[in-house]
Amino acid sequence: MKYLKKYLYLVLLILFFIIFTISIQAEEFITLGVTSKKIALSKLESWQSILDEVSKRSGIDIELVVAKDHQTLIDLMRNKKIDLGYFSPVFYVKARNELNCKPIVLEKRLGSPYYRGGFIVHKNSKIKNLADLKGKKLALTAKRDSTSGYYLPIAILNRNNINYKDDLNVVYTGKHINVLKSVSYGLVDAGAIKLFILEDELNKEHSSQIRIIAKSSYLPTSSITAREDIKKDIINKLRKAFLSLDTDQEGLKAMQKSGFDGFAVSNDQMYDIVREYLVDYSK
Repeated sequence: MKYLKKYLYLVLLILFFIIFTISIQAEEFITLGVTSKKIALSKLESWQSILDEVSKRSGIDIELVVAKDHQTLIDLMRNKKIDLGYFSPVFYVKARNELNCKPIVLEKRLGSPYYRGGFIVHKNSKIKNLADLKGKKLALTAKRDSTSGYYLPIAILNRNNINYKDDLNVVYTGKHINVLKSVSYGLVDAGAIKLFILEDELNKEHSSQIRIIAKSSYLPTSSITAREDIKKDIINKLRKAFLSLDTDQEGLKAMQKSGFDGFAVSNDQMYDIVREYLVDYSK
């Protein structure tokens, strides 16, 4: 009897390990990299609620990885430390060129997967157009780490024969909201921002004090992009889950803190307009 109990215990133990191993092998697990110069808890919480909901809908566990900047994000993907990356438009193009990554979805803001960048001045400023910026103080966001706060405005200035190094006094504020505040308080003569932040109710105090003097073409928003070797069925599951978020209350609630109001299908051709601006940036 004693030997029979030992035998049964051994059989149960073997069955446990078999079932446990199968469950591990069957579980799908991936990582998503996002950027944050300073780890803001509100940003991480907003992403985590989205990923929790997408995980539930897709059956794929997603772990959030935070990188200090976009170049670090590209390096993490190159070294297979992350499976997915959330890239701003310019850095999607860069990642695509270097890694041949696959776009999955892009965010929607104010109901659209497109946005515009632009130049702003104080509403009482005598500056009327880009030509009037020469000799003035211009606020940008982060040097070489922002689409609409660095690459895009420099490309637009180049198109208008304005050299940002020689013709302007450029300062860097770190964030778009800081650019907006700097212009509204009169600390700088002008600034370059992503224009959708002017629609945020929390920014009305500052946006009411500014005037737009130039706008970019419509650009696609930031894209969630997969490493080249990620399986197609995983990409399809994730895409379906992200696209479903704006179809019910649970999904809308998950996006509440993010500033997103949905996701749209992303493809490489959408970013051709960004490539055109990058040609002008490089002049």
